[in-house]
Amino acid sequence: MNKIVLSCFLLLCLNCSTNSQQAMKDTAVPEVMLPLNPFETISYKEPYNPHSPYHLDLKMETTETGTKQLNLFITLKDNAYFVSPHAKKDFKGKFSMTIEDSNKLSMTDDIIEIPRSVEEMDTHPFVDGKVNWVRENTLYKQNLNILTKDDFEVTGFIRFTIEPRCTYEEIPFKVTQNSGVLQVTLVAGC
Repeated sequence: MNKIVLSCFLLLCLNCSTNSQQAMKDTAVPEVMLPLNPFETISYKEPYNPHSPYHLDLKMETTETGTKQLNLFITLKDNAYFVSPHAKKDFKGKFSMTIEDSNKLSMTDDIIEIPRSVEEMDTHPFVDGKVNWVRENTLYKQNLNILTKDDFEVTGFIRFTIEPRCTYEEIPFKVTQNSGVLQVTLVAGC
């Protein structure tokens, strides 16, 4: 009799365990992948600075349509934030990525921001209105038009005012093409 009770108990335990594992699989939250993971395949990864309120990672990608795309991932630290390039008002420290005048390459289309910042009301005297503050780690994608197959090196700049420190950041970067391979590196960083 004890063997029958023990066998029934074991079968019941196995059944409950299998059902709970299946329930966990059914209710598991799907893994969300950022379009760019800054800690994996990066063509240029800035050295980590524990004193900086942000960290930058750059990557050059080719889209499905064959367009070259400059990707910048900004990791914010210590509650840092800045004005989105999609803010409607003209702020002096609004985020921007520019490339020097060049007959080698140009930026095309508007910059893509992921996740897209949301307009909010700010009563600070310098703002006094609606603004798109970027308060979370953000990916920026900028399409590039390569105008030559020759080797080249072109300088660009990432500019923004990092708050609440209120410092204007101007970070130079280089886009180079050698033997048809396009690369991006920071010249100096935070």
